[in-house]
Amino acid sequence: MGRTPAWESEYVDYVMARQRSFLRTAYAMLGSWPAAEDAVQSTFTALYAHWPRARSVNTEAYGRRVLVNTCISASRKRAREVVTDQVPDRVSHEDTGAIELMDALARLPVRDRAVLSLRFLEDLSVRDVAAACDIPEGTVKSQTSRALARLGELLSPPLPSSGTHERRNQR
Repeated sequence: MGRTPAWESEYVDYVMARQRSFLRTAYAMLGSWPAAEDAVQSTFTALYAHWPRARSVNTEAYGRRVLVNTCISASRKRAREVVTDQVPDRVSHEDTGAIELMDALARLPVRDRAVLSLRFLEDLSVRDVAAACDIPEGTVKSQTSRALARLGELLSPPLPSSGTHERRNQR
């Protein structure tokens, strides 16, 4: 058997401290606990393989970037899934107009979900989100603004539509 790397205990501490946070972020991005667990596991596996390099830079930003990239990749793979004639596990709320937060998030592009998850779920600064997503800070701000506006549209109740127009009082 091989020897345990000297840095492994540091890596284990990192994993134990970030596991729940990463799982929350992955769930917010992917909308499924099994997919989130797979993404987090893949993230930690990739981090283990590159831990000597990861620990020599900003470990937080490096780990979050790996997580975001893993979730984006998983989201793309799920988008290419083959359609079957089986009933989906999720209930559609389109007839009722009631949309839950996770359903609304699922309707956003994966990069928007990443920015919102990191900004508001993980409470990261604009600079930290930019580092995690590898985008400029200005893009984080504009993407956050547009994603919040779209999320607000999806979560607001539909306006009642009346087929008749009220007449104004005529004299």
